[in-house]
Amino acid sequence: MKFEKVHNKGQARLFKSRYLEMLTKTHPVVIFGMYLPVIGYMLYYSHANVGYSLLRILLTYFGAMFYWTLFEYVAHRFIFHWVSDQPSVRRVVYTLHGNHHEYPRDRQRLFMPPVPSVIISSVLFCIFYLLMKNNAFVFFPGFVSGYLLYGSMHYAIHAWAPPFKWLKPLWRNHHLHHYKNDDLGFGVSSTLWDRVFRTMFTLCLMLSLSAAGYAHQQAEGEYRLVKRDKSISLYERWITAGNEESVREIKAVFTVRSDVPAVARLLTDQQQGVVWNARAKSYQVLPVDDGRWITYLKYNIPWPFGDQDCCLLFRLNMRNEHSGEISFESTQNNRFPVSGDVTRITGTRGKWLMEELGNNHMQITYTITTNRSARIPRWVSDPIVRNNMFETMSTFRSILEKR
Repeated sequence: MKFEKVHNKGQARLFKSRYLEMLTKTHPVVIFGMYLPVIGYMLYYSHANVGYSLLRILLTYFGAMFYWTLFEYVAHRFIFHWVSDQPSVRRVVYTLHGNHHEYPRDRQRLFMPPVPSVIISSVLFCIFYLLMKNNAFVFFPGFVSGYLLYGSMHYAIHAWAPPFKWLKPLWRNHHLHHYKNDDLGFGVSSTLWDRVFRTMFTLCLMLSLSAAGYAHQQAEGEYRLVKRDKSISLYERWITAGNEESVREIKAVFTVRSDVPAVARLLTDQQQGVVWNARAKSYQVLPVDDGRWITYLKYNIPWPFGDQDCCLLFRLNMRNEHSGEISFESTQNNRFPVSGDVTRITGTRGKWLMEELGNNHMQITYTITTNRSARIPRWVSDPIVRNNMFETMSTFRSILEKR
């Protein structure tokens, strides 16, 4: 299921008729509103009218939820990814699932819409009843509960970052399925059957896919969101430097209740500098003249990078208390000579752009470009660079809010 471009915005047009198009979309609340009453009634009916014990109901219910995980895997792998030369079949597959791969962040199509959902679930209930008789009144609620859990997980994976660390493997597995190789990673609510049928992304495969993926970067000039929490958004892009080498540019955006002088004071505070700069073990400031200063930073960076340092010249351009710019770039100064056992970071440039929002709030946009280390593969360096930058910006914002 390959597309020339995967769109993280917008949605596919499936039908010319706006009424049919409307029936292809839904919201999780609608689906839960449809099925929760059915689940509740069938479980009540199986106990009150059929006479099943609570133990039997529980065992059958959770057994059906487990069975759903297998059904989910088989349907996803062999129906939703059905490969055919027939245009009509390809059209059906695209309508069912292909549009989701082309527009993976279309939240209105992360659950099966009501009309086809009711049709399919009705057919399944009839099959269950033919095979199980009254047991279907317990099995079907468990099966549908498994579907609701799957749908909720699917929605969350495409809409938000993982809320807990132990959920990260599920997020990673499904994102790799979408963005790296859709012939693997078919489990959404569970990776059990991927492991059983050997369609799991292995560590070696993930590394090779990551390395291959880095050869196909997004168009130059386009920022890509790489990390976000409630207060900070982190973006990056790769641009061509003067020596024709690709270099990373990172942008962090956040709002804060503060002003430009407070930002300048924090940037020139040597004691706080080692606090908000992740992994900084030395932070020295040398005044140059009014509105300019030199900052020397030495970092204790873990393997495979080794210790690094940089020497930066800062310039303050303040328009008013809540609006201005502080630019910086690599420089040299005899007070901070290059050391043989520390790698000097060169080619660094960037700025702190502060824009007034009102009520003593500012939006700060921090950008930085620096020459990357060619000896470190990006699949190794990227997580370290991003996490350090995110930690740095989070701490900086927190300290600034308290000043």
